[in-house]
Amino acid sequence: MTLVLDFFPSADSPIHRLDARWKLAGILLAVAGTAVLQTLPAATGALLVAVILLTISRLPARWCLTRIGTVVLFVGFFALFLPFAVSASEGETWRIGPLAISLPGLVLALRLLAKATAILTLMLVLLATTPLEATFKAAHALHVPGLLVQLAMLTVRYTFLFAGELTRMRVALRVRGYRNRISRHSYRTIGHLAGTLLVRGYERAERVGQAMRCRGFDGQFRSVTEFRTSVADVFFFATLVGATSALVGCDWWLL
Repeated sequence: MTLVLDFFPSADSPIHRLDARWKLAGILLAVAGTAVLQTLPAATGALLVAVILLTISRLPARWCLTRIGTVVLFVGFFALFLPFAVSASEGETWRIGPLAISLPGLVLALRLLAKATAILTLMLVLLATTPLEATFKAAHALHVPGLLVQLAMLTVRYTFLFAGELTRMRVALRVRGYRNRISRHSYRTIGHLAGTLLVRGYERAERVGQAMRCRGFDGQFRSVTEFRTSVADVFFFATLVGATSALVGCDWWLL
């Protein structure tokens, strides 16, 4: 089974050349630290750290902005209502005509956007600078249970495989003149499509399981990727974890 997926851009940077184990551990700790931040200055600092990593990784700006912008718009839709939904005292409320804008709600919305953008940026750096098979091997090397690694690998692989299967089935329907309409026939067709996809998925899973057993699969995760620790790996890990710890400490002090 191959995990070579072509939706990540090809680039070269110091982040690409880091050991996957140190990179995975450092970025996951940074994500965890960012998730617990409770103040806007600390969340802004986490976003700055993530942007610095993204700049060093030399990923295409348009590719990154497209994905980050999509998530920011999604989160922003919910954050937009916070300045109007969070209650505040009279001194912390701005009135624009009939609208009352809560300052704590505005700060909460900005903090939510900053944290979401920072976490997404960190995960983009991790996934786009390390092959998926190396990431899974690094997770196993960091003592993540092999069963979880196998499940994650199969989920990633076959999510895109079934998405491609669904795309082909939709094309086949359109070639035969089908168009989505609010009608009983459309609902019946969508139900048949969903049932066919589930049956095909089950049959494919059976064939994959038989093929894996025929090849001697014993539940252990194996990869030809070799890891080698260097000074740059330790420096990256220590710097990123140190910066995250400083942000968490600053956040605790500001509360």
